[in-house]
Amino acid sequence: MTLRLDEAALQDACLDLARVVLAAGQPQVSNDILETLADRFHREVVDFAPGIARAGRDPNLLTRAVHYLIDAHALPLMGTDMAWFRQTLVCLVELAVPGIALSDQGGAFLRDVQLGIEQSLGDLEA
Repeated sequence: MTLRLDEAALQDACLDLARVVLAAGQPQVSNDILETLADRFHREVVDFAPGIARAGRDPNLLTRAVHYLIDAHALPLMGTDMAWFRQTLVCLVELAVPGIALSDQGGAFLRDVQLGIEQSLGDLEA
C-alpha cells in the first residue's frame, strides 16, 4: 500500500476542480486565477494526508476525493468560496477514514451511505 501522497496528481485534480468552479459566466479564466485557486484547494487537502497515513490508509484517497467532488458536488459559479470545499472534504475524509465513534443513530446513516455506494458502483459496472 502506498503511504506517500502523489503531489503532482493531487495538484492536477485541484486544477481540474478550479476549472469547474470558475467555468460559468467566464469564457476564459486567466491561468493566474486558476492556479491560485488550485493552490488554495491543494493546501486545504494536504493537511489531511499525515493523519490518513497514520491511520494506515493511502493518502492518495485525497486525490480520488477531489475527483469525486468534481463529479458530484462542484458547480460552476462556486467561484473562489472555500467554505463548501472545506466542509465537504472533512465529511468525505471522515467517511473514508473514520476517526470518531458513532452512536447507533449516527451509525444507521452509514447503512444509507453503503446502499448509495453500492448503487453508484453498480452504475459504473453497467
